Formats: sequence, C-alpha cells, structure tokens
Amino acid sequence: MMKGGSAIAAAAVGAALLMVGGCTSPSAVTSPSTSASAAESAPSTPPSAALPAPVAPPAGYTMVTAAANKVHVPLPTGLEVLDPAQIDVSPDMQQTFDDMAQKLGMTADDLKQQISSLDLYAMDADSNNINVLQPLPAVGTTLAEVQPSLQNLGATGITSTTGVCPTGPVLVVTYTLTANDATMNQAQLYVQTDTMTTTVITITGVTWTTDQVQQIADVMLASLQHV
Repeated sequence: MMKGGSAIAAAAVGAALLMVGGCTSPSAVTSPSTSASAAESAPSTPPSAALPAPVAPPAGYTMVTAAANKVHVPLPTGLEVLDPAQIDVSPDMQQTFDDMAQKLGMTADDLKQQISSLDLYAMDADSNNINVLQPLPAVGTTLAEVQPSLQNLGATGITSTTGVCPTGPVLVVTYTLTANDATMNQAQLYVQTDTMTTTVITITGVTWTTDQVQQIADVMLASLQHV
C-alpha cells in the first residue's frame, strides 16, 4: 500500500523541479558532469525546427489524451487511467478514482490532494505509474538546474539526454529514487510542446526495471502528438 502512495508523491516532484529553471527557452544538456554555466549557455532548440512525424505505438500500448496539455500520450495497455478533471462529473471516472484510492490504502480526499497538480494519472496493479503534470510555462530546463533538487530527494544514478520528439524539444532525466522504503526507477520527460508550454511526464517503475522504464519513455517520445 505504501509503495503506491509514495510513488505518487515522488512522481509529482516534476513541478518543483521545473520551477528552478527560470523563464528562458530550453537549452541543450550533455551529461551529468556538464557544468551549470556550460549547460545554461548551450544553444536552444527552436520549437519551429523540423520535428519528426509521430509513429503509431507498438502493440501493448494505448493512446490516451492529456486534455490540459493538448497531447495524445501512449500508455502501456492495462493501466487504470484517471483524469482528475473528470472525477466529479463522470460516474465511471469517480468509480476508477474510488477503486484506485482503495488499492493505495488512501482516503479519497488524500488521493485527490495528491493528484491535484496532475493532468493525467495512470497506475497498474503493482503501483507502477505514469503521470502528466498540468501544463507549465515553457522554461529553461537543463540537467544542471534539476539535478540538485533530485539529489536532495536522494536520487542516484542521474543521467540525461536531449533531442526532439514530434511535439518539440525534450530533456529526459532518468534516476533511481527511494521513498518510504520503496525503491523506484523513474524517468522524467520535459517536452516543450509549443512556444509557451512545457509538458512534464513522469514514469515511475515500482516493479518496472530501468530498462522497462526507458522503453516506455522511448515509445512516448516516438508517438507523442498534439491533439
């Protein structure tokens, strides 16, 4: 039960990390050893640059809409998907929400507070989960900016890559995090989906291995598309 609750809390850390970035355009990031000054002075990737066309996700994935971010996201089939905005208006979503709270050993009010900053939350029976934060202003996000916050949380094995996906430039940060005695393999995707918006997707593996988390991230970056 604790694994699921701690996974939600740890996955929501993306919001705090992005706030340290300021209000500049995304910059290229190389490796964990890159100095802050070098990372921040690297040339930005213009959102208008040619982007790859999205590809259909492989078997075992389902496209789901993160409405506030205006993107379609491929999720592993079998995850229970929760749209926080629909909890109070959709009977089916309310039932999914109640079932999820019960599985996590949480009250409905506690779970609602945990996911209040999310656009989308999806979880499987082992508490592996994927979430999409509410859209954030496009900010400069580099490894040099997010690494100190991750290290303060106890993250280890932090690595990063940059590139472009069908919706825009992207920074991918992977690491291992331990919270409430649960060890999780996480990947955070910071995607500039247009000139004004950054979409943050966090993949949390409780039983998913590092390789499985990376595979999911790769599928997302190949298939992510605008609504």
